[in-house]
Order: sequence, then structure tokens, then C-alpha cells
Amino acid sequence: MLHYSGFMPALRRDALRNRERILDAARVLRSDGDALLLNAVAHRAGVGVGTVYRHFPSIEALTEALVEHRFVEMTEAAKEAADSTSEFVAIRRFIAQSLQTFIDDPDFARAVVSSTAVREETRALRADLFDAFSGLIGRSAQHFRSDLEPADIMILLCGLGYSARLRPERSAHYLDALFEGILAR
Repeated sequence: MLHYSGFMPALRRDALRNRERILDAARVLRSDGDALLLNAVAHRAGVGVGTVYRHFPSIEALTEALVEHRFVEMTEAAKEAADSTSEFVAIRRFIAQSLQTFIDDPDFARAVVSSTAVREETRALRADLFDAFSGLIGRSAQHFRSDLEPADIMILLCGLGYSARLRPERSAHYLDALFEGILAR
């Protein structure tokens, strides 16, 4: 599991173990389709609710922590795509991969486009992702509409992720429509 610890202070071993237990419990609850309630997370993790609140003072903070690895993965993928010799193919592959990530992880999609991130880590990770994506799009700017910023494309992708969760059989068509809409004429 990748973790971004640029802002996280060093924790005692027992505190770090509790944090991981809390995150693991939240992942299980989320994967089971259960709502994330801090009391339920505490119960599942075998810790007191106060311990959960010390690490994650709100559901939003916990949810953002659950998806920080996605930011790291997508940022790395955007940087790798930017280094590709076939930039346009790499961009299309990255955008398709991003769409699949937004389909698979609606919490991540919300964290990417939310203007109200509660964790400094999330704000920094989002800035890193947008910088990497901007660099990727910037390499091929001539292929894209000039009136769309990279942030606009990322927001459109998040919206497509929502649409594709409603109609998964149409996701390839949605992706094609996105490309038709963002490419320069």
C-alpha cells in the first residue's frame, strides 16, 4: 500500500498501528458497501472512538486518507505518460485509466474535484496530481481545445466516472464522446 506521508508527523509505533487498523477497518466497511461511521470504524478496528477521532476528526478526513494512495498512483502514471515518446497515445491511455479509477473509487473522484478538502495532505496530493496532469496535457496542447484547462478535463472525467457507474456498459462510448469534445477541431 502506497502512503503519502509528506505532512504526517512521525507517530509512535502503537499510534501508527492503530491508524493502520482504523484505515483497514474503514476499507472493509467501504468494500462491504457500509456507510462510514466513526463509531462503526472504531468497533471494527477494535479501538475506542476517541482513538479514531484523534487520527481522523471527521468522516471526510478518514475518507480522504483512504484514497491518498490513488493520488500517488495517478500522479506517477501522469508523469510516466508525460515521459512517453508517443505522447498522444499515452494521454489517451492515462485518461482511460483515470476514468476507470473514478468508476472504481467514487470517494477518490469526490476528493479530486472537491474544493473543500479537509486534510492538508489531500490538498497537496491534489495539487501534485493536477500539476502532473497539466504537464501531460501541456506536452500535447495542440491536440486539445484551447478553452479547456487540464482541471476542466479532470472534472469532466470525474463526471464520466459517475455516469459510467450508472451505465457501465456505456463507459467506452462516454470516453469516446469525451475525446471528441476535448480535442481541437
